[in-house]
Amino acid sequence: ENSEVISLNDEQETIKNIILEENRKYFLLKGVTGSGKTEVYISLIKEGLKDGKGTLFLVPEIALTPQIVARFFKEFGSAVAVLHSRMTPDEIIEQWRQVSIGEKKVVLGVRSAIFAPIKNIGFIIIDEEHENTYKQDSSPMYNAKTVALKRVEIEGCKLILGSATPSIESYYYGEKNVFKLLEMNKRYNDAQMPEIEIVDMKNEESQYFSKVLLEKIKDRLLKKEQIILFLNRKGYSTYIQCNNCGAVEECEHCSIKYSYYLKDRVLKCNYCGISKRFTGKCSKCGSENISQSGVGVEKIQEGLDNIFGVSSVVVDSEVSKGKDFHTNLYEDFLGGKYSIMIGTQMIAKGLHFPNVTLVGVINADASLNFPDFRSNERTFQLITQVAGRAGRGDKNGEVIIQTYQPENKVYFDIKNGDYLNFYKREIEDRKIFGYPPFSKIINIGVSALKEEGLTQFAKGIVEKIKSENVEIYGPMKSLVYKVKDRYRLNIVIKGDRVSVEEVKRKLSVHLAELAKNKRFRVVVDVDPINLI
Repeated sequence: ENSEVISLNDEQETIKNIILEENRKYFLLKGVTGSGKTEVYISLIKEGLKDGKGTLFLVPEIALTPQIVARFFKEFGSAVAVLHSRMTPDEIIEQWRQVSIGEKKVVLGVRSAIFAPIKNIGFIIIDEEHENTYKQDSSPMYNAKTVALKRVEIEGCKLILGSATPSIESYYYGEKNVFKLLEMNKRYNDAQMPEIEIVDMKNEESQYFSKVLLEKIKDRLLKKEQIILFLNRKGYSTYIQCNNCGAVEECEHCSIKYSYYLKDRVLKCNYCGISKRFTGKCSKCGSENISQSGVGVEKIQEGLDNIFGVSSVVVDSEVSKGKDFHTNLYEDFLGGKYSIMIGTQMIAKGLHFPNVTLVGVINADASLNFPDFRSNERTFQLITQVAGRAGRGDKNGEVIIQTYQPENKVYFDIKNGDYLNFYKREIEDRKIFGYPPFSKIINIGVSALKEEGLTQFAKGIVEKIKSENVEIYGPMKSLVYKVKDRYRLNIVIKGDRVSVEEVKRKLSVHLAELAKNKRFRVVVDVDPINLI
C-alpha cells in the first residue's frame, strides 16, 4: 500500500531467490544478529502477495516490539493482522475473522497464531526459531514449530526457520539436508560485529561490577552513549560454585550440573535422580570457600546510582507485562531519557537502539549452571543475542561478559562468534549421552495436593509402561517440588523414536483409567522443553 522498495544486498537477494525458486519446503536461515534477515522475510512476503498468497510470520512474545509491528504496517498496511496475548478476546476474534475471509493476508503473531486460518498460504516464517516460547507447556501442549511442519505437509506452503543461533536440533536437520541450510555471515551495510571481552570475576572485589565494566560504563556516559546491562537470571536453581577454583558441582553420569537442595544439604541430578550429600567443600580442590548466590536487578540499579548517580531503567518480565512497556519505556530509552537499561531476557530480543555501544553481562554463569542438558545451548543463544544489541548504529559496540568460568569453551565460542565450533561439540555430547536429536523424550508429571501415596501412584505408572527399549528415570521430585500447593514428581522416558512411540501407545491405553483417581493429576509432555 505505502511500502517502499527494499534494496537487498547480494547475499540477501541470493537467499530470497533460492527460497522462491528451489523446489524445497523447509529452509533454515542462519544469519548473524543485524544481518538483515527481516528484509529477506519482507521481500518474500511481497513476492507471495503478488501471487495472491498469504504469509504467517511468528515471533517470540518478547520480540513482538512496536518496531516490528510498525514496520509491518508500513510495508503491508491494512493487509496485516496482529495476534498477541495482550489483546482482548474480542480483538482476537475480529482479527481471526478478517484472516479467515481473506481480508488480511499477512499474519504477524506469537505462538498461538500458528493456527490462524490464512487462505492460500505461501509461507510460514518462524523468526528466532530457537526460542523456548514456541512450545506451550500448559494444556493443550503443542510446539508451534511442529504444527508448522504439519501445515506445510497439508497445505503445501514453504517453511522458513530463522535465527542467529539455531537450536541444535534444527541445525542438525540443516546439516542432514532435511532443511535447506542458508547462511548470512555479515551484518547489513557491513556494520562491525561487537568486540567481546571475557572478564574473570574470581579476583574482583564486587560480585556485580568488574573494574573493566565500571571503566567502560564511565567512558560511555562521558561520550553520551547508552549502555545495556543484562542480568542472566534464567532458572530458579541454586547451584554450588567454588570461589577458589571456579568449579561447579556436576553429576558424574550426565554432564549436567547438580541442583543444590539447601534444606537437605543434598546435590542432586534431575535426570538420573542420583543424589549425594554436600560436604560443604569443593569436590575438585577441597576449598570451603563456596558460594550459592542470586543477583537482583534492584541491587544492580542501586549500585549504579551510588557510583555514577545516573538514571537507569529496569526492564524485567513484570515490567514488560504492562502495556506501557512497549511505548513509554522503550521510547524514553530510545530518546535518551535514560543512559542505562538493566534487564533480564526481555532485552535480549528484537530491540534496536542505535546509540547503545556497550553491553555488560553481569552474571553469565546463571544459565550455564542450570541442571538441564540444554544449558550450554541456552547460554550460547542468550548471550549471543544480548551481545547483538551492541553497535547496531554507526558506532562500534563492545560487550563485557563477567564469569567465574572464563576457561569454559562456551564463552570462547561466543567471543569468536563461532556457532559451528559450538554446535560440533554440543552435538557430540548429545550423541554420547543420547539426548535429542538422537532420542525422543517424554516427561510425565504426576502431582497431588498431599504427598501421601504420590510416589506409589507414580511407581504404578512406571510399572505399566516399562519396556526393554527405553530408559525410564524416576519418579523423582521436580526441582521446585511444591507449586501452587501441589507436590510434583517427574518420570522421564528416553529412547529412540519407535520405542518411545510404543510407550506412548501403552500410556494412552492407561490414561483414562489413571484419570479416574481424582487425587492425582497426570500430565504427559512429549518433546519437553524443560525436564525439571
